Parts: sequence; C-alpha cells; structure tokens
Amino acid sequence: MKKQLSTLTLSGLIIGPILGSGIILLPPIVYRLVGHFSILVWCGVLALGFAFALVLGNLSIKFPGDEGVTNAVQAAFNTKLKYLTSYYLISAVFFGPVAVYLVGAQFLQPLLGLNVHLIALLMLLFTLFALLRPIHFLGILSLGVTTIIGIVLSLGSSLILLENKMMVSWDTPLDMTLISKALLLCFWSIVGWEVIGNYSKEVHNPTQTIPKAVKISAVIISVIYLLVVCAIPFVAPKHPNAMTALISPLFGSISDEVMGILVMLLCLSTVLLFVGGVSRLICGLACEHKGILRLLSTRLQNGSPISATLFLSAINALVLGLVCVNVFRTEDLVALADGFFIANATIALLAAYKLATNKTMRYAALLLAIVFGGILMSSHWIVLCIIAVLAWKVLR
Repeated sequence: MKKQLSTLTLSGLIIGPILGSGIILLPPIVYRLVGHFSILVWCGVLALGFAFALVLGNLSIKFPGDEGVTNAVQAAFNTKLKYLTSYYLISAVFFGPVAVYLVGAQFLQPLLGLNVHLIALLMLLFTLFALLRPIHFLGILSLGVTTIIGIVLSLGSSLILLENKMMVSWDTPLDMTLISKALLLCFWSIVGWEVIGNYSKEVHNPTQTIPKAVKISAVIISVIYLLVVCAIPFVAPKHPNAMTALISPLFGSISDEVMGILVMLLCLSTVLLFVGGVSRLICGLACEHKGILRLLSTRLQNGSPISATLFLSAINALVLGLVCVNVFRTEDLVALADGFFIANATIALLAAYKLATNKTMRYAALLLAIVFGGILMSSHWIVLCIIAVLAWKVLR
C-alpha cells in the first residue's frame, strides 16, 4: 500500500476532526455553568488531552496496522479483549456520525431552507464520496478545512480579547457539582486520538511522522481552545449565540452564514476521521476471517476500504432513518456513541499502562484510565447495560 500521509496532511486529518462540533458547542455551555472557572476547567482538560494524545500516539507507533491501538490491547491482554475494544469503537461509529450530521444540518437549515434530515443525508453521501478518494485527498481536504477554521476562530477570539481588558473575577461561588458537570462535558473535546492508529499503515515513516503530527496537532488544538475560552466571557453575557458573536468582528452581518458553513465543515471533517479510521479497522479485522465477513476487507486500488466504508454508511443511513421516525433522538445517539468511545479508550489506556516502557507514560496512562473509567460510570444506565452485555458475549 502506498504511504501517502506526511506530517502536514496527518496533522490536517487530526486537528479539524478533534476540534469538531465541540469547539462550537462546549465553550459557551461550560462558561454559563461555571463562569470564569471555565478557564481552569479547560486548562485541566486540555492538559489531560495532551497526555492522552501522547499516550495514544506512542501506542500507534509501537503497534501499527489497520486495527490501530486494538493491536496493543491484544499484546497487553488477549485476542478476545482486542475484539471487544474493536466492537466498542465500531459501535460508537454506528451512532456518533449521525448525531454529528444532524448538528451540522441544524446550522445549515436556515441557509438552505431544506429539511434537516435531508441535509444530514446529503452530508452522509458527501462523506461516502470523500472516503472513497485516496487518503492523501482526505489529508489535503482536512488540512484546508482546519486552516480556515483555525484562522477564523483564532482571529475572531484575538480581536475580542484585544478590544477588552482581560479581568478575571473569581467572585462566583465554587460549586463542585457544576464543576464536575463541566468537566464531563469538556471531555468530549479530547475524544478522537484513539482513531489515529488506524491510519498508521498509510503514514510516511510513522516513527517520526506520527509523534510530530500528534504534538503539532495537540498544541494547535489547545491554542485555539484557549483563545476561544478566554474570549467567551466577553460575548456570552450579551449574545444568545456566543460563538457567532465571536466571529462578528471579522464578518459582521454575515456572521450567522459563516458560522453555519464552519460548523458544517467541522462536522464533515470529524466524520471523515472517525468513519475513515473505523472502516480501516473493520477491513483489518475482516482479513482475519473467512466466508462472507472476508468481503469487508475489499479495497480500491487507491487503498480505500470500499466494502467497510459502504457498510458503515449503510448503518448510518439506517440510524438516520430511525431518527426520522422518532425511534432515536440526537441526544440518544450522543449518549450511545459517548459510552462506546469511552469504553474503547479506557481499555486502550489500560493496555498503554501495561506496555509502557517509561514511568511518565505509565503514570499518564493510569491517570487517564482512572479518569475515563469514572466518566464511563456516569453514563446512562442503558448505555452501561449494552456495554456490559457486549463484554459478556465476547469475553465468555
């Protein structure tokens, strides 16, 4: 397989998707929950996110392949746990992308005047088309999206900060219940690093490229988040849509339209990373099977895993159909995806703890595993039951 991802294109593939819809939705919500304490909350979460990125990046180098960090789980524990981790990640991508499509569609609906579900379907079809292109195309596309989003949000936030004196007030009472809720919300912003390993076979010189791309991406993501988080207090009390107000110094009366386009781009780039990574995971797992499952290992000449991508797109279309007939709500999809993502990441971190060769990585992995495990326990009981039943079926 031709290795097509350089440091630059891999960074582009990482930054936009991990910023995702979180950079638009979370900073105003967290500020309204805990006021100026949101800055401290975000600093803590971004520090954990940086550690998470380094730990998962290190695993991706040591255990390359389409299956990503699940190879590390197999090395640390056993094959059954590798499959369980894989099934958690695949299950998350059954539901998560549809929630992202719906978020993007809601922002685009006032611009296009179409039904939200139809817009979501059109985004799904565009994603399918893009994922069947060479991986280099995805890297360039994500790099372009990332550059636009990074410049717009950073410039808008910087202008707001320059126009106002940064006076942080700590008069707000410290409510640990609200702080805990804010931390739980913020962790959505660091989900995504566990998928990077699924692209490792398509990276030029992965032992050098992956660490560089992970560090560059983590720094850029942290800087953009911190600029936005520091600027939010100056616009959130005055404007119902704080993120749109954040870019109004740049775009004035067309800020709503620009924000709609930015959200759509962020949502698409997020889905491209996750569906692209998990389709490679499915393709890698299918190579180990015979019979009908082997069909999911089919690739195009450009290396794109066509059967697995079509399979995931079909499942996403089915879930979108269930949303249309009110079987699922967007928040149901987020709850399901979150639970599966966190279960997958927790097992991967435990594998990193067991396999770590230096104390820093070992303790970082253990701390993150404890934090992620705690977050998992706060998931909805239905999600926990599904996760437990799947574990019982695979591990018995």
